[in-house]
Amino acid sequence: MSTAIVIPICCACNSVREFVQAEGMEESWGPLDTFLSLHHLSSGEYHLTHTYCPRCAVRFSTQSHADASIARPDLPRHTSDGDSHAATMILDVFSRVQRCDLDMLVRACPTLTWNQVFSEVDRLSRIGQLRLKYLGRGQYSIELPESSEMPLMAQT
Repeated sequence: MSTAIVIPICCACNSVREFVQAEGMEESWGPLDTFLSLHHLSSGEYHLTHTYCPRCAVRFSTQSHADASIARPDLPRHTSDGDSHAATMILDVFSRVQRCDLDMLVRACPTLTWNQVFSEVDRLSRIGQLRLKYLGRGQYSIELPESSEMPLMAQT
């Protein structure tokens, strides 16, 4: 039995991210039905994993950060180095644990919002510094990749 393909789908606009991307090119996003037809996939051969496409990520992260600063003034405002701060906090958690789920990770990073953790885990998984495993029923496990799987830029 083959493993189902995991397809990233934008939870805001329902576009899906294309598989093959040449280095240095922007991500390609499009309609799910076009993707399924192009890759000859039928129901049951894939799982959808929710994320944000770059266009929606910009739109919602700007709104989220403004809303978060109003609702939770105790949290630091997003700055240009916010991503590196979030990445540092998240990767620090994995220096202490081998694997966790998203809710556990959010609790372990109390100064970050759920959206900040979600966005940074998505970014880190795209560049190979974290690995997501689908557990079923909408649950994912987050872990560090095996050292042989890590990209060269992450093995410094």
